[in-house]
Amino acid sequence: MAREQDLRRRISTLTRELEAGGTTGSGFRGPVLLGPSADAAREALARAQEAYAALLLEIRESQPRYAALVTGDVAPPEQLMRRLGPDEALIEYLVSDSTTVAFVVTADTLAALDLNVGHHELLTLVDFARGTLTRPRPAGGTVPVWRAPLRQLYRDLITPIEATGLLAGKRALLIAPHAELHYLPFAALLAGTAPDQYLVSRYRVTDIPSATVWLRLRERAVEPAPPGVLALAPHAQTLPASVAEVTAIGRIFGPQARVLVGAAASEPAFRELAPAQGIVHFATYGVLNKDNPLFSFVELTPRGADDGRLEVHEVFGLTLQARLVVLSACRTALGSGAFVDVPGGDDWVGLVRAFLYAGASNVLATLWPVEDRATAQLMERFYTELGAGRSESEALAAAQRWSLSNPATAHPFYWAGFTLSGR
Repeated sequence: MAREQDLRRRISTLTRELEAGGTTGSGFRGPVLLGPSADAAREALARAQEAYAALLLEIRESQPRYAALVTGDVAPPEQLMRRLGPDEALIEYLVSDSTTVAFVVTADTLAALDLNVGHHELLTLVDFARGTLTRPRPAGGTVPVWRAPLRQLYRDLITPIEATGLLAGKRALLIAPHAELHYLPFAALLAGTAPDQYLVSRYRVTDIPSATVWLRLRERAVEPAPPGVLALAPHAQTLPASVAEVTAIGRIFGPQARVLVGAAASEPAFRELAPAQGIVHFATYGVLNKDNPLFSFVELTPRGADDGRLEVHEVFGLTLQARLVVLSACRTALGSGAFVDVPGGDDWVGLVRAFLYAGASNVLATLWPVEDRATAQLMERFYTELGAGRSESEALAAAQRWSLSNPATAHPFYWAGFTLSGR
């Protein structure tokens, strides 16, 4: 529509005027930030983005597919139970000021458990755990301070469920977080006193937006995904390990893979090729827009009228058939919320939910800035497992356990930030 086109042109013009250019130039896949500029221009851009976001929401809310992924009625428990495998358990958390309730569904059981831990205690623990996990230190020295909060979080969130016997014989957890739990790397929770008994050592973990959305995703994924693989690494100079990462993908999948590096990894190339791919892999920078999450983006190479920034609102407009989208970038799993300094309540407005809406069955993304070389190694292992016939959750768990077995990457910083969302 004309109004949408006018707003997009306005935003594009203002962004070009304000863009400082360049990248972080470090070995971390981190944000490319807007540089200093005139206050009036910044305010104009913010107003244009807000108007565009409001228009998009108005459009999306009128579409049934959007409503199914964002809101939707509560799924009948019997439908959830029919869709769960015998080794799967679905856990949906509900956090309040005074307590947290875990709704647990298996193929033959439905239960609600009061975990007796409230919002403020969880907020403190999650914030402390994340703050320490994302600052890796050399091996040796004092006992890692992140172990205590990870053990306490396991005791608070997992142990009461295990104590009921509901997880006996289960190998896969489908976890629907709530509030601050969206920012918790569940795979890194520590059981007992052993130094390496992480949750991922016992279970493979998949994040789900909610039980209702998961049910619709599982019901939707009935057609086999195409065999093709598209891997993009636009920043060969500033993220050199990203080239090795996508090259390894090409080697693993052979003629099924299309690997685009540098200038070839452009936004137009992505738009042309991605709809027919079974796997789409981004090895690049991810940028969180704290003021308007609809304008968070994954960075590709600009070409022609495309600015190279694949933004959340643009992803909502795609039609994909992929079984898997991998966002091997910085903090791509985050929507809004306390830990990213954005007003809460809009966690669906993130790249993960956008790609699920666009048709992806699963999205692998990150919770914090990721070290370049370790990411390339973990991704190669992940795709080796996937190519051997494992499911996405099995492949991620195997890759994370492999990282744990290597002293150089055993610290959760290197592997726990990767989260799988979807079916």
